[in-house]
Amino acid sequence: MSLKKVVRLLKRKNSFLISAHINLEGDALGSELALARLLKALGKKVYVVNQDKTPLLYKFMPGVKSILQPTGKPLNFEVALIVDCSDLERIGSVKKNIGRDKTIVNVDHHISNVKFGDINWVEPEASSACEMVYEIYREWGFKIDKAAAELLYTGIMVDTGSFRYANTTPVTHLAAADLLRLGISADKIHNLVYGSTPLSELKLFSQLLAGFKVDKTKKIIWLTIKEKSLDEKKMVTDVTEYIFNFFRSVGGIEVALIFRETGKNRVKVNFRSRGKVDVAQIAGLFGGGGHRRASGCTVNAGLNAAQRLVLSKIKKAI
Repeated sequence: MSLKKVVRLLKRKNSFLISAHINLEGDALGSELALARLLKALGKKVYVVNQDKTPLLYKFMPGVKSILQPTGKPLNFEVALIVDCSDLERIGSVKKNIGRDKTIVNVDHHISNVKFGDINWVEPEASSACEMVYEIYREWGFKIDKAAAELLYTGIMVDTGSFRYANTTPVTHLAAADLLRLGISADKIHNLVYGSTPLSELKLFSQLLAGFKVDKTKKIIWLTIKEKSLDEKKMVTDVTEYIFNFFRSVGGIEVALIFRETGKNRVKVNFRSRGKVDVAQIAGLFGGGGHRRASGCTVNAGLNAAQRLVLSKIKKAI
């Protein structure tokens, strides 16, 4: 079993680089920081390195101040531990720190994972990477402290949409219950993630939402965000999830999308599906991936061309 292989390697080695995908969110941060906490408690050398800065929304998470960004200087470690990442390219510039002599461990729950590691523990049935890291703690027999519980609960909560999405299983609820027994506050964590939207950002979202479009069948809804129309680095709220929460409330919609212009002839596309359409498969056509109901990709085209290309594939799938 890959879980046992992962734990055996973590016990045997003494130095690690831990990283997750670009465009950080609660599950990526929670899983890498909880793993780092476990390894550091055992006296092992650990570097947590991400290409992107931690969003303001997640500054409350224990250990975020220890996260590094790539500097170009080589780091001395034996194992690259990559979490919540379907493809090694998704860690961005951190990949430059991983030489051919390093052992790569791939811990992920995306169905589109390409098995890029020397050890691959990929569980598409898991709700989140944090649920998998919780299993590492259990397999190891290492006690989860309150800070680690807060990290793991945050990631599970975020990736299950507060336990509302189809990836929420009995195993997920049992893990959450176990973490709550350690004295963390579900109410506090939920409010920190979802209950701190500034009024200024609410006004911005209302302006963005006013530009939504629906196809003739009223089964596809989408929104476009032009480059530099908002600075996410200075925002408290996760703009993508905020908008999708509104889109999910619309009856009859099968697929929701956000097209985000990130540069000249470069458009980031986020997909959400109610289940009939496998958006991971569609994202894969453009070099992306993710889950059946939640995926993303980048299209190297102008905004209008990107919309035409992606929407045509979704219409065929529907």
